[in-house]
Amino acid sequence: MKTSKLLYYLDDDTDDIEFFKDAAANLDQELMTFMNGNDLLYTLKYGDRRPDIIFLDVHMPILNGEEILSILKKSDAYKDIPVVMISGAFPKKLVRDYLKIGADYLMKKPIGNGLKDALSHVLEIDFTTFFHAFH
Repeated sequence: MKTSKLLYYLDDDTDDIEFFKDAAANLDQELMTFMNGNDLLYTLKYGDRRPDIIFLDVHMPILNGEEILSILKKSDAYKDIPVVMISGAFPKKLVRDYLKIGADYLMKKPIGNGLKDALSHVLEIDFTTFFHAFH
């Protein structure tokens, strides 16, 4: 990685959060984790730095990943922040729905050591050009 990025990661599974923390640390990335969508939205609104990429777990209580994605992409203040949806599976209907709402990338939850490679791949994407080609 050329430069460290600030990543937001939303997940209600503490094990997945720890795996993501390890992967981000191994790639020298700065990470803020959240266990509910309201905390992420509050920090986004009142925090002192904007994230470079937001990673959202699809299956969440209260505000799920799709609902957070919709809120972010409808907001002029946040719609330009790349959002990566993370799930164990992406049925075709959900893929279409997430892309229609504005997801910038879909990442299947990797098993084992694959998370570092998957995260590294996402960090290499130039979302300014990727976004225009994808939407």
